[in-house]
Amino acid sequence: MSTQDKPSPAADLVWSLAWIAFGAAVVYGSWTMDRLEKMNINPYTAPGLVPGLLGVGIVLMGAMLLVRALRAGGFKAQRPADGASNLGRLALATVLCLTYGAGLVGRGIPFWAATFLFVFVSIALFQWPERRAHGKTIRGLAVAAACALGAALGVTLLFQELFLVRLP
Repeated sequence: MSTQDKPSPAADLVWSLAWIAFGAAVVYGSWTMDRLEKMNINPYTAPGLVPGLLGVGIVLMGAMLLVRALRAGGFKAQRPADGASNLGRLALATVLCLTYGAGLVGRGIPFWAATFLFVFVSIALFQWPERRAHGKTIRGLAVAAACALGAALGVTLLFQELFLVRLP
C-alpha cells in the first residue's frame, strides 16, 4: 500500500469514533442480556459474555485508531477528494460478508469449506489490483490460498475442539 492509498487522518478519526460507538453498543447489549442465573448457568457460559468481550476489544481498537488519528492531525487533515474507491471496497466487503454469513454457512457446505472460500476470495479480490500491477497474480493467489487454508482449519479446530461448539 503506497502512502497515497492510506486512509487520511480525518477518515481514521471519523471511523474510530464509529467503531467506539459500535463497540460500546455491543457491550451495552451484552450487559443487558439475561444471564440465566435462575437456571444455575455457569457465568463463563452465559449468553452475552463473548459478545461483551468482543465489544470491549472493538472499543479498544477504536481507541487505538483514535489516538493514531489525533497524532496524525485528524482534526486538521483535509478529506481526500476521491472517496469512491473506499466506498467500493466497503461495498465489496459487505457483499462478501453477507454472502458468507447468509449464503454459504449452514447451506449444506461444510463450515471449513465455506470459510476457506470466503477468506480466499476476500484476499484475492482485495489484493488483485496491486498484485496484477506488479505481475504477481499467481503468487497472490497462492498466498490467498495458504491464508484461507490456515484460517479455515484454525477456526474450525479452535471452535470444535477447544470451545466445543458444533459448527454448521
